[in-house]
Amino acid sequence: MHLLYDSGARASEIATLKLDYFDADKNSLAILGKGDRFRLIPLKPKTSQLLKLYIKKYRPDPKDSSKDYIFINQRREQLTRGGIYRICSKHLCKALPPKRLKTIHPVHSFRHSRAVDMLLSGQSLTDIKNHLGHDNIQSTTIYLHLDLTARREVQKQLVQHMESLLTSDPKIEELLHWEGEQNILAWLDTL
Repeated sequence: MHLLYDSGARASEIATLKLDYFDADKNSLAILGKGDRFRLIPLKPKTSQLLKLYIKKYRPDPKDSSKDYIFINQRREQLTRGGIYRICSKHLCKALPPKRLKTIHPVHSFRHSRAVDMLLSGQSLTDIKNHLGHDNIQSTTIYLHLDLTARREVQKQLVQHMESLLTSDPKIEELLHWEGEQNILAWLDTL
């Protein structure tokens, strides 16, 4: 689950991760996404540490057909997308009230949370798009729609804060009301 959040990867992308996609020395992970395109993402040191520990100490001995994959299930086969969904559901049931569980997708919520966290930490939409493996920026913006009530409240707080900092200045007011000035309008027409 830590890797789901840090990577922002889809469940299918996590299920198909191979051992050689993980570079423990560089704390990076290659993810094979849609369209059979790879993207290289940095991992937080904690995620990299947990992944190393899992591979070294807790990864079950896989069957030959699954030996290249990072995540192995109890049948010693490659963990599936459905298996990831069940694991996430099991743990989210312990953490969230039942009403809240009905409104979220257990795996996709990690992806959405990662996108919002990246946005709030100041990363660009292009960086988020590349991290999530989207083809176009419009796909990325879907993840970033915040609750309108919360957005309005933040805007209201910002306006109140700015009003408390600004003092009335007649010179600024004069500059703000230039629309009626014929000489300024005539000068703009010459440009």
